[in-house]
Amino acid sequence: MGTPIVITEQEFEKGKDLFTSRSTYNWIVSSPSEASVVSGIRSSGARIAVLGTERYRGPLYEALAENAKGSPALIVRYGVGFDGIDVGQCKAHGIFLCITPGALDESVAEHTIALLLSLARNIPYCHGEFLKGRFTRRTGFELSGKRIGLIGFGNIAKRVAEIASLGLRMRVIAYGRTPLEQKAAKEGLGPSEYLSRYHLEAYYTDFESFAKNLDILSLLLPVTPETIQFLNRDRINALPKGAYLVNTGRGKLVDEGALYDALASGYLAGAALDVFTQEPYVPASADKDLRKLRNVVLTPHIASDTKEANRNMQEMILRNIEAFLFGEFQKLTKAPTGM
Repeated sequence: MGTPIVITEQEFEKGKDLFTSRSTYNWIVSSPSEASVVSGIRSSGARIAVLGTERYRGPLYEALAENAKGSPALIVRYGVGFDGIDVGQCKAHGIFLCITPGALDESVAEHTIALLLSLARNIPYCHGEFLKGRFTRRTGFELSGKRIGLIGFGNIAKRVAEIASLGLRMRVIAYGRTPLEQKAAKEGLGPSEYLSRYHLEAYYTDFESFAKNLDILSLLLPVTPETIQFLNRDRINALPKGAYLVNTGRGKLVDEGALYDALASGYLAGAALDVFTQEPYVPASADKDLRKLRNVVLTPHIASDTKEANRNMQEMILRNIEAFLFGEFQKLTKAPTGM
């Protein structure tokens, strides 16, 4: 039958042709619920699971550990975020947690820019009006010369900075907790060399100084206990009146109720969101539904969903599984805080 591997349905369908070409693996396709995944693990004896963004709280880790019988088990996240996985339980149960770093950088960066352009030129609104038989115009704004502020300055943000600066002639600034000198030194660069290499006009460690100097805020942070609702009411109020938000990081980075208030009141001019606190989207409250606002662009968590990114992730998943089965654990692309 081959090595049993439990995989959630959406992730399997994206890579079905590639996955099924590996005859040495027996893919057990499951719905994303923890109960379904656990049932598949227990019935098949699998000690490997490939998972999406669903939150897994407990039985998953116990089931994998039981099948592993004292040997390691493996969870591979289809993507780079792993906030749905309990890292502590992985460590406690001897489970390697792997992600697919770098596989989706280009796709997420491009979608960030696509959302920004859609927001600036009112493309979704005008398209919707056109389909209703109305030739409605709405004045937009040019991105050239505008300051985009990036929170989270990993590989995706660096690509966004490159496109925004070189392609759109935007001015790019960034915010982070690590001092510029320290970030630059890690790459063998001086501070000015770092800014130049990554197309930055300035880098801030003080949020208020950063916030007052931007026109558009782009969130590209991972979710950690420290970054949940990072963009809260106070930080929204620290942004300039008339600023815009683009979020292709994670929905839990934003207090959606506070964001709704800022958009509805006109304090923020607009927002483009690909990620949400709950997915599929559920409003923070019945009276704060982002879908009812005309200054919002929404997409259903598709920033990384391109043919190229999916193929990259699928190939990386298979490499991780192969390395795990051969005991070559040093080759695993482990999550930063994983086992």
